[in-house]
Amino acid sequence: MNRTIFQAVRVEYAGNPSITVSVDAQAVLSAYALPNHSTFRGRRITLPVLDGTTKLNYSGYISHLESTSTQLQNETFEGVPIENFSQQQLFHYYDVGFRGTSLQPEIYLDEVAQTKNFQIVNSTATTISTTKQTETVRVYFNELAYGYVPHIHNLATTDSEILWARPVALPPRFYRGIRTHAEFQITYKGDVDVQWYLDGTSIGTYSFDSTEVVGQDSNGNDITDYITKTEKAYFQSGTIGHVLQYIHTNPEDGGKIYIVETDVTLADLEQRAMTPQAEEG
Repeated sequence: MNRTIFQAVRVEYAGNPSITVSVDAQAVLSAYALPNHSTFRGRRITLPVLDGTTKLNYSGYISHLESTSTQLQNETFEGVPIENFSQQQLFHYYDVGFRGTSLQPEIYLDEVAQTKNFQIVNSTATTISTTKQTETVRVYFNELAYGYVPHIHNLATTDSEILWARPVALPPRFYRGIRTHAEFQITYKGDVDVQWYLDGTSIGTYSFDSTEVVGQDSNGNDITDYITKTEKAYFQSGTIGHVLQYIHTNPEDGGKIYIVETDVTLADLEQRAMTPQAEEG
């Protein structure tokens, strides 16, 4: 039997039962009250890493769920063998799919809570819809977040849930030796603030707003909306270092960042596209 990192548990229930989750007989969630379900349906519950300053045993061999409710069935634990985390990486962000209009994600790296977390409360932001079944958001790690085991947990106690989450490492082209970066290009939608870091030190925050006039109403007044735009901005002179990375600092406002490249990383991509690939034997 392999040791497992337990990330979440899926359950099906009606009403609002309480559950206790343990790993190797040590509690991870104790008498945790689930959000109310008016009908019998499923929910994914992420597991915490910390209770205050106390580390919880979310990794081990035997997971267990208890509940006194007869309206809770079909529990399934999500876990990944610890051997899958044998390689150190420089993590950039989590891509997160969630349901609901309130979200409070907290991410960890090797059991250390990251500080770039945020909270979405009853959102009416343009690109975080209150009517869509699911939405997506990126939750960023700290700058220079080297480590092995990433983890995410939803602290919100309202009717919201993280449906899926995928950790994304910083592409190697952003830390390939000492390099000089002059400018960057960003494709985005909405109101976004981007903070850049060079070797872990902030080198500036850039703000973008993609509001455009998209038509007129019956009275001749302009109708504005967020559109997807690509813009270019310049770094300060002397932006030379090893690791260049950005963090979207206001994702709770609903803005989306799709693509970010610098003049140097774009040149890398173009060079790779022009390089003949070795034929497979």
